[in-house]
Amino acid sequence: MQRHELDVTSLVAGLVLVGVAAAYLVGHLTSVRIDGSWVAPLALIGLGLAGLAGGLSRARRGGGADGPPSP
Repeated sequence: MQRHELDVTSLVAGLVLVGVAAAYLVGHLTSVRIDGSWVAPLALIGLGLAGLAGGLSRARRGGGADGPPSP
């Protein structure tokens, strides 16, 4: 099995989606009411921050979208 670098964007996106699912599960199993008008914007903010973190970490490593210049 090959090891690979940590993909921060995928990790944070997965955690955001698990958090949303957990919030709805807790709301369904208890008397806590989950208001959907707050869940979607918070999930989108989390996913946007994950994208920014992934882009910044890729830029620091020098593996941006264009990659290193050709000699």
